[in-house]
Amino acid sequence: MTQPVCLNCGTTNEQAPLLTLTFKGETQYLCSRCFPILIHKPQQLSEKLPGFHPAPPAPHEH
Repeated sequence: MTQPVCLNCGTTNEQAPLLTLTFKGETQYLCSRCFPILIHKPQQLSEKLPGFHPAPPAPHEH
């Protein structure tokens, strides 16, 4: 069995905690350092998750 690695940066679960994601029936992993990308900049992961098309970011009012 292959060791789980972060789909974004290749970090193993020996180097950082990995979160398990399921998308289109496939299990993927994302490390704790890359998890904010999924929340704040999901478009950066669209090439690494085929079929993932995040909605454009909402405008922020400050």
